[in-house]
Amino acid sequence: MVGDIGLAASRVRILSTRALSRFGFREDSFLIVVAVLIGMVTAAAAVGFHELINGIRDALYRWFGPERLYGPWVFMLVVWPALGGFLVGIISRYLFRAREGHGVVDVMESVIRSSGFIRPLVGVEKIITSAITIGTGGSAGAEGPIVQIGAGIASGLGQFFRVSRQQMTVLIGCGAAAGISAIFNAPMGGMLFALEVILQDFSVRSVTSVVVASVIANVSTKAIFRHLLHHPNGNAIFQLDRPSVFDLDWLQVQNFIILGVVCGVVGVSVTRLMAYAERRFQRLTLPHPLRPAIGGALLGCIGVIYVVVFGHHVLHQPKPVPFDVYPMPAFFGDGYGFIQKLLDRPFYGQYHVWYLFTFLAFLCVAKVVGTCLTLGSGGSGGIIAPSLFLGAVTGGAMGMAMKIVGLFDVNRVFPDAYAMVGMAAVLAAIIHAPLSSILILLELTGQSALVLPAMLATVVATGTARLVFADSIYTAVLRVRGIRFGTNDVNLLHRLTVEQVGLEPVSAVAADMPLEQLLEMAGRTGVSDFVVTDQQGRYAGMVVADDIKVALFDREAIPLLLVGEVIRSDLPAVRSSDDLARVLETFSRYEVSRLPVSLAQYPDRIIGLISRGGLMRRYQQALTGK
Repeated sequence: MVGDIGLAASRVRILSTRALSRFGFREDSFLIVVAVLIGMVTAAAAVGFHELINGIRDALYRWFGPERLYGPWVFMLVVWPALGGFLVGIISRYLFRAREGHGVVDVMESVIRSSGFIRPLVGVEKIITSAITIGTGGSAGAEGPIVQIGAGIASGLGQFFRVSRQQMTVLIGCGAAAGISAIFNAPMGGMLFALEVILQDFSVRSVTSVVVASVIANVSTKAIFRHLLHHPNGNAIFQLDRPSVFDLDWLQVQNFIILGVVCGVVGVSVTRLMAYAERRFQRLTLPHPLRPAIGGALLGCIGVIYVVVFGHHVLHQPKPVPFDVYPMPAFFGDGYGFIQKLLDRPFYGQYHVWYLFTFLAFLCVAKVVGTCLTLGSGGSGGIIAPSLFLGAVTGGAMGMAMKIVGLFDVNRVFPDAYAMVGMAAVLAAIIHAPLSSILILLELTGQSALVLPAMLATVVATGTARLVFADSIYTAVLRVRGIRFGTNDVNLLHRLTVEQVGLEPVSAVAADMPLEQLLEMAGRTGVSDFVVTDQQGRYAGMVVADDIKVALFDREAIPLLLVGEVIRSDLPAVRSSDDLARVLETFSRYEVSRLPVSLAQYPDRIIGLISRGGLMRRYQQALTGK
């Protein structure tokens, strides 16, 4: 039965491809059809995922009310994250037997190692475990899981229609873009995230399908919210009452450079501390489900300190952030409710400047530690939402610091603008994707006036983070798994030339030399590849090891043959100025171990041989920086 369905789906793919080709479409145009399906299915999954998170959060936190939850029942701030972590540990370990992580890394690994083939149950597991983690208060976001959910849907549809392995990776990019587009209401950001982070491929073939999936997912998500759930979910997530009016002048340029450096340090701190937390939790000799439970409990303890110090002790109220704005402690969950407050300018006038600076600085530290405890212990969730939170509190704190220092005109220092730009800067510093971060910020806030400062701050933040630690939070995990991701192989090979590779000496023979004499020379010297020249000493071709082996099969003909009768005259010589990408392409066309090398100005004069092994050794040296 299953085989018949798969066969029918394969026939649909073939017939659709043939039909589209009659209208001038390319052979891979069927991917656009699959991209539409990926967008619609991923949108439905994203809406269900979003509602499940909100349902768990409301059931656990809003049910108590602020007076009880942040009063006599404050210990539940420890119980709920710990219980959520324990359930996630049991489900991941014993029900689905899934690898712990925050989703995007596993998708990137699948693109490299298995050409995008992902188990269908991965999406179901991520919906359950991530909803429990975030809904119970774990410091994580929904975007990483939805990327993996979308990629799982894309992989399932690709396997159903039996697309090729090469096309499967494009579909994974479609699923990732659809997930970001649906969960963030950010179709452009989703598209660029998939191309810049997941695929690292901006070819027309990839862009077309990814764009279609991202757009369809966004349209489908809005339709589901409006017509089925009756939610007016058509605006940016952090919609402001009024557009931000901001002019970037020379004074502000230096401020945003400083902000970029600070955000870069915050971003690289998350990357390094996350790796440290994962190592520490893996070394614990405890049952697996207890690890995320301990992480959740420690997060809850920080939450209790936050409530007691910044709420009861200083403000004499249940919690610093009103319960109706965000029912959890500000750094629990995704923190979107509190981020919205940080982007409203009146918020910064409600409290004393020193209290607000201290409050935001504490939240920055608490979010870093809380996220590392949640994800490092084995909780399920993404890193983008915590990155946005950290950027908002870092930018807001810097704005307040500038007001405290008094070196700038306080009427021209807008902490809300710094908070918005900080969101993109910290995100870029953590995932090393400045273009995606800028677009996501633009679509999340709808504030086009902040694009210029965001461009400056994100580039500085990314550069600062890479200067301190070369890997992003994703590639750091992949490196531990033995995968190098984040270096564009083609670009790297284009930057290296033949002159940077050690050449082997040339063994040249004349075309009119008897083949028997060449075979004797090969046996005496151990040389297997010979450059053949004509009477004027110009390059005529090569005799390689395979040619010698073929000649040895017919020993009776050897005395009658000349070298010129067995040479490979079609084997080209590469120039010393050629880049290694071109040389590697030449190697792929000709099954040889060595190619002749000539000077650029004398293409017929061979100066040495470049081997496949030598090329790969030089490439490996460039990868490792040695």
